[in-house]
Amino acid sequence: WGGTPMPAVAAVAALPASLFGIPFTAFAAFWMWTASSATSRTSGPWSLFPLFGVPFLLIGLGMFLAPFWAYLRARGTVYAVTESRALIIIGGGSAGVSSHSHADMQELMRVERPDGSGSVFFAWRSSASSRGFQDRSRVGFVGIPDVRRVERLIREHILERAA
Repeated sequence: WGGTPMPAVAAVAALPASLFGIPFTAFAAFWMWTASSATSRTSGPWSLFPLFGVPFLLIGLGMFLAPFWAYLRARGTVYAVTESRALIIIGGGSAGVSSHSHADMQELMRVERPDGSGSVFFAWRSSASSRGFQDRSRVGFVGIPDVRRVERLIREHILERAA
């Protein structure tokens, strides 16, 4: 089986970051405008003070555009189920292949919407947080049509054949 995630689902999932990006961007722009009006009467190095807001403005714009970035990433992603593994192939700027065999799969979990689309998760990804804690996130096929069929294929081709 081979398929792609539904880009609209990825975009909707990124909406919370976008909503947080609105006030973040607005505050950064307000801060830069206030700093520039306060330093417009001075010269020297203080005239560069408003530029300290540029990184925050760019971060805010990035958060605001999170649904767009998620949409583009989903368009460049391909999922596949072979006889022995599940593959997540990501194209574009952060290209890579994530391969998951029977040994990598812990628990199979399906999240289904009323229209039959949904996500099927089969592994966990651990990463260290900035405070030294372990963050765990689910790995799987997100936002796919006919999720029951894909879950059945993973069970038949990967989990049951390896047992």
